[in-house]
Amino acid sequence: MTKYALVTGANKGIGLEVVRQLAEKDYHVFLGARNEELGMEAVQNLGFSNVKFIQVDVTNSQSIQDSLNKISKVTDHLDLLINNAGIAPDFHILTSEIKLETLRQAFEVNFFGTFQMIQTFLPLVKKSEGGKIINVTTDMASQTLFDRGETATINILGYNSSKTANNSLTLTFGKEFGSDGPEILGVTPGFTTTDLNGNTPGGKTTAEGATIITNYALSNINYNGKILNAKGIMPW
Repeated sequence: MTKYALVTGANKGIGLEVVRQLAEKDYHVFLGARNEELGMEAVQNLGFSNVKFIQVDVTNSQSIQDSLNKISKVTDHLDLLINNAGIAPDFHILTSEIKLETLRQAFEVNFFGTFQMIQTFLPLVKKSEGGKIINVTTDMASQTLFDRGETATINILGYNSSKTANNSLTLTFGKEFGSDGPEILGVTPGFTTTDLNGNTPGGKTTAEGATIITNYALSNINYNGKILNAKGIMPW
């Protein structure tokens, strides 16, 4: 049976590499992107017959519903939903100086967007035997690790706290799903040099970061309700 995956925010960076790696494993991958032109270009550049563009803006309920309707015409199940779309609008902004609208913007994409994607696509994921949802997160969202100084010391309220809320969402859905499935987990690729951080040097390549996500996506070990880094389960 054909395996199907949807990856959001996938026209560049880590998302694009996750699409590539899943396509190489014979998944039929829906490359989700907000911008149609960039999304179509990404599909063309990848050159896989088993990758199709799907327009989806995770901050727009109608766009999410439209993407579900289009995918439902191709398949009645979704084996992997990878919520990769995310923004970091407050790099270099002090917590005391962040504007409320900037904070809201971070949560709109990183938390509410992810929530809407899960709720909308859950019926399709449930129809897959071994369906899995992966929420891409950051190690800086771990309150424990960040407080101990065991992550990058980028003290930005919008990105970090919206991803902490994203982790809470993973835990909460995981408690609901229990052992009956589907499986939901959060994965951080760790510091990776991408557009998200202004291509800050010294991080993993996008392919290396994506491999961490893809490995958990394809793993037979059940990590329901957990957040993970390259080494395994990490603290909240």
